[in-house]
Amino acid sequence: MKTKLMNILIAVQAVAGLVMIGAVKIWAPVCGKMLELVSGKEVPMKCHWAGQAAIVVGILITVTAVMGLLAKQDYKKFAVVNAVAAVLLFMVFTGLIGVCASEEMRCQITAVWGKGIAAVTLATSLALLLGGKEGQIPD
Repeated sequence: MKTKLMNILIAVQAVAGLVMIGAVKIWAPVCGKMLELVSGKEVPMKCHWAGQAAIVVGILITVTAVMGLLAKQDYKKFAVVNAVAAVLLFMVFTGLIGVCASEEMRCQITAVWGKGIAAVTLATSLALLLGGKEGQIPD
């Protein structure tokens, strides 16, 4: 049985996913610069792809959290999915794809948002998973 606190933690995950999407799209967008290849062709820099991956993971976190809110029982499986998504989001910005090496690039700010959201999502997922037996987390 879910308690009010559990519903709040799941709602925090849903908001975190939306914040990740907003960060990439609105207040902390990744670089818009293009990388010129030797052939003269221009391609997006890796931070572009990190931003795209972060949007996908943000959508996954939000949808999974909403499903967890709607679930009467078995909400813990959604917490497991979001814990994995949080680790994936952190890895997107730290090495799986990464961002520009220059500290002056604005994608560095996007990475900070992504890592923070990953930490919040992972912490809430672990609280849901390790909070004791069913119904033992107080309201």
